[in-house]
Amino acid sequence: MKVNPDFFPLTQLAGRFVNQLAQCRRLGLTVHEASEHHVLIELPYSQELIGYPDTGVIHGGVITTLMDTACGSAVVCAIFDKFASLEISPTLDLRVDYMKPAEPNKPVYAFAECYKLASSIAFTRAIAYQDSIDDPIAHAVGSFMRISPEMVGDEFRKALMGKDGDKGQANEASVTQPHTSLDVKGPLDVKGIVKRATELNDFGHLLEHVPYAKFVGMAVERFGDELVFKLPAKDDNIGNPVLPAIHGGVIAGFMEMSAIVQLMVFMQTSKVPKVVDFSIDYLRAGYHKDTFAECRITRQGRRVANVNINCWQTNRKQLIATARAHFLVD
Repeated sequence: MKVNPDFFPLTQLAGRFVNQLAQCRRLGLTVHEASEHHVLIELPYSQELIGYPDTGVIHGGVITTLMDTACGSAVVCAIFDKFASLEISPTLDLRVDYMKPAEPNKPVYAFAECYKLASSIAFTRAIAYQDSIDDPIAHAVGSFMRISPEMVGDEFRKALMGKDGDKGQANEASVTQPHTSLDVKGPLDVKGIVKRATELNDFGHLLEHVPYAKFVGMAVERFGDELVFKLPAKDDNIGNPVLPAIHGGVIAGFMEMSAIVQLMVFMQTSKVPKVVDFSIDYLRAGYHKDTFAECRITRQGRRVANVNINCWQTNRKQLIATARAHFLVD
């Protein structure tokens, strides 16, 4: 897609920012438009991102990563336009409402804007869609903490500004995920898979059926009546190359997938639970190291379940994130 720099002067800056994030390169994200008011990013479809194997629908965590990235890019552009400086603004919180599943074999777009730039906090909102922005897949609102420009490393700043020190040509993105079509295999025998995992005492057997779980490298162990989920340190999951730290969207996707498995095991659902909404608070940086999560089903209705998820790294009492989500389980 050709972009007119007179209309969208910050497109190349936003493109370089996204290209610096390992997880975004792995997803093949492409910035099509960026200005002081908005950012438009495309996510290509890939079988690696599937969260619902029986339908080929991509995992909600991928949508969250896309929208988190779009909102963060919008903050970068808004700050650069207003102050002519670069800042890295970590996500404080993000809420995503899922209105319908994304259609398989089609790209997803995220339109994000930073609608309020305060002295310490940036406020954003975003819409994910496919054919029309008037027919959204999901809607998100999030807040980001502004950090002093001095916290941006020289190498990262040079990469964002380009070779000539201004909004020059963007770096080429790494290998983009190819558009791959999918032959849907039919309904997944969820109860059978859970039963087999229980017999084997290997709940990683559940994750083997979900491509997105393998994409981020998830694992799970059962200790008595508790499941503990693990996200091993993986270079492709990095979202902040300065610290380095895991992409906030990956943490959210990991926690969402953990909740889905928790429901499959303890509610013995006949289908893979579908996320309705997901709200996450980031409490501290998720550094590039092994990360863990545990879930608690707080309400179990006939059609809807509510799950709380806690996430930590070295100390279970020092959470890096906490989340709450609703799922359809019928």
